[in-house]
Amino acid sequence: MRKSTTLILVIAFALACVALGQRAPQPQVPAASGPMLDAANKIAEAINKQDAASLTKMLASDCVYLDEDGHSPAPARWVTALTSGTPAKHIEISGSHGQMYSDTGWVSFNYVLGETFQGNPKNVRGTASLVLKKGASGDWMIQMIHGALYQKVAGLSDGE
Repeated sequence: MRKSTTLILVIAFALACVALGQRAPQPQVPAASGPMLDAANKIAEAINKQDAASLTKMLASDCVYLDEDGHSPAPARWVTALTSGTPAKHIEISGSHGQMYSDTGWVSFNYVLGETFQGNPKNVRGTASLVLKKGASGDWMIQMIHGALYQKVAGLSDGE
């Protein structure tokens, strides 16, 4: 009796594993569209034109910036870092995703930021994620910014 109970449990467990493995794949997060994609493009345009005023105007008064290390520097620092320097930085965005609700939304995109560091051209890769809310004027305002740099970790990342 004991062997048959164990066998039944093992078979039930195996069937459950098979069933879980065959369930329908989860839906992908939708590509950004409408106001969320517009916001991402406006950010890129402001960076490429070194237009700190336009980028600052997009920040909500209670905006929070979270960097990849978990620090929370002032959002004005984010604006200054992206819109200053000679030559100007150039950002290209791709792979945007986002969702919009009645008065809030979010957008996330991959980026390549071309800049000059210690006299040498460099490309910084990463992902930016932003939460936006509709302001009193009806404009979409950035409420939260999270920046994450692409990093290779020995033994964990592909190609390492």
